[in-house]
Amino acid sequence: MEERYELRPDEAPPTTDTGLDLYGNLLRLLNWPVLQPALEQEVLDSDLLRRCFDLVKDICDIPQESSQSSVYFTVLEGLLESPRYPAAAIAFLRGSIRDRVSIMLEYYKVEGCERGLPPV
Repeated sequence: MEERYELRPDEAPPTTDTGLDLYGNLLRLLNWPVLQPALEQEVLDSDLLRRCFDLVKDICDIPQESSQSSVYFTVLEGLLESPRYPAAAIAFLRGSIRDRVSIMLEYYKVEGCERGLPPV
């Protein structure tokens, strides 16, 4: 973040004019370095994964199509990159993101989820 926004260590990232950055930030700051490696672990870090998916749900619940699209195309579709990801993520999916992932898994006929996710 510091490099991307040319911040000093004591500065917070900007909160305006960053709408287009959400897609890239989700990939570079959450999905690739944190979420996907956490989903690959033999023993899942439940606290980390819960916090990641809570953040994703909060972003997805913002009533802006750009926020919802960024979440879908970076984090949720990223679950299709490995057969392990959906199975590891299921326990942490809640609300709107669980519904979206269920539809996506059913649509792509992901093995074991051909009928979507079971209800919570």
